Amino acid sequence: MKNIIISVFIIFFLMGCHSSENTDNSASNTISDTHSGQYRKRFRGWHQSSEFKNLIIKGDTVYVPEGSNIISKIKLQTVKTGDCFMQFTTTGVVKPVSGHLAEVSSPFSGRIVKSFVKLGQKVSVGSPLFEVSSSEYLEAVKMCLQARHEREVAERNYLRKNELAESGIISKKELDEAKLTLDLAEKECEKTNAILKIYNINTIEADLDQPLIVRAPISGEVVRNDITVGQYIKPESEPIVTIADLDRVWVVARVKEKEIGMINPDDDTGVFTESFPGREIKGKIKYIGSILSEQTRSVDVYVECDNPEKILKPGMFVTVKFSHRVSDAILIPASSVLQDFDKTYLFEKIGPYSFVRREITVTSKEDINMLVLSGLEAGRTIVTEGAIYLR
Repeated sequence: MKNIIISVFIIFFLMGCHSSENTDNSASNTISDTHSGQYRKRFRGWHQSSEFKNLIIKGDTVYVPEGSNIISKIKLQTVKTGDCFMQFTTTGVVKPVSGHLAEVSSPFSGRIVKSFVKLGQKVSVGSPLFEVSSSEYLEAVKMCLQARHEREVAERNYLRKNELAESGIISKKELDEAKLTLDLAEKECEKTNAILKIYNINTIEADLDQPLIVRAPISGEVVRNDITVGQYIKPESEPIVTIADLDRVWVVARVKEKEIGMINPDDDTGVFTESFPGREIKGKIKYIGSILSEQTRSVDVYVECDNPEKILKPGMFVTVKFSHRVSDAILIPASSVLQDFDKTYLFEKIGPYSFVRREITVTSKEDINMLVLSGLEAGRTIVTEGAIYLR
């Protein structure tokens, strides 16, 4: 009996120890899990604040703990204003100045019987280009001469009846009728003259015995000559002569929206071509477009250039350099500017160990500085190096 009691006691003792061990293991596991959760929370918080240090970030303000090695990596500068020349480049295309290029065809259908010019020849306004045998032209001249004759007859008739009316020989009604006839004749004469004047034909010298001679509408150089004697030509045919005055040309450059404020009419520019590397052709802004292209977000800017050597040719692609003097400009080192998607910003020092993120608008400059257009004032202290450690 005694042995039985001892055996039962041993069994209960062993069961109690096993239960206690499980309880201890469970508690241990609970503590381990709890600590693991707390560690993960701390790790996440540390990772969000910074990669190297315990920065404190509240909104746009960053606090650096005293003694942090970040301070030694940061360089500061006080913002100042001054005058500067801003420069930027863009592409452009050469075009003739308005009214300095003319494409010539025949104003009437007919056959070319004579040519007066050669390719590259200099011509003046009114210089003969080619002669056309045209029945349409002769009919127009005939109508012009007839209208002129009828006007002269109506004018003589009116003057005669005006004298008779002053003497009381004819009534006012007859005089009015003569005046009406004269007015109609003058309008018809003007109409037939206008048809010939449109094509630079001298109506005073127009005569049925004179052939149709097509003349130069502007002074310049014959840059295209497709005249073929014997060719039948119509008014709607392709032009056969092109005259251009290229002593002055336009360069039409596209300027981006953000750079429009940097240019003004009459600003000097430089134009460069691949044909003459390193050679600068001086130009001056004549017109800044009023319509912004939705596709390119730019405007057309017309630059006028003297072109005595004919280096610039219509259709040629060139590079245009714009320069503009800016007074009281705020220039900052490019190293101080950070980009975050579509936002540009820098860090300003606002306390011994605190910095605030400020969004700014800048435009690039050809050296190491950038021009601030908005978002920053003179007298502020900004981070010029090491700003990346505050992000």
